Amino acid sequence: MKVREALAADIPALTTLRMALFCEVGELAWPDEDPVLREATQAYFMQAQEEGSARSWVVEEEGEVVACATLALFVRPPYPGNLAGREGYLLNIYTRPAWRRRGMANALLVAMVAYACEQQLGKLWLHASSDGRAIYERFGFAGNPACLECVPGR
Repeated sequence: MKVREALAADIPALTTLRMALFCEVGELAWPDEDPVLREATQAYFMQAQEEGSARSWVVEEEGEVVACATLALFVRPPYPGNLAGREGYLLNIYTRPAWRRRGMANALLVAMVAYACEQQLGKLWLHASSDGRAIYERFGFAGNPACLECVPGR
């Protein structure tokens, strides 16, 4: 298992894995159902990599990208315990079904948490699936009952 930071050449694989994730959670019926979403996703990864607004990691097996994860970086006003206001949102954590239960998600989290420590991010957060919740809790993630969300305009 080779864990490494994603390169520009990995953007098609990151996009494909994200579409597979959407299928698995019921957002899409099949990976190519929404070509506009696929194109926008690929554009996001290209722009984020160019601007440094997000970092992605991949796991390679037999020369193929089989798992990935992304850390979106952002800055908010300083607050107690985080004077720089720097935080990270973990997303797109996905392993192809045939490669699961081999420690890949764990290895990706180790890489992202190490990067977050190196960059002195004050907080990491994510939305967890019921299947993924236990691994995040092992890394110290805990529920936050104060967090609410909405979809503007709906």
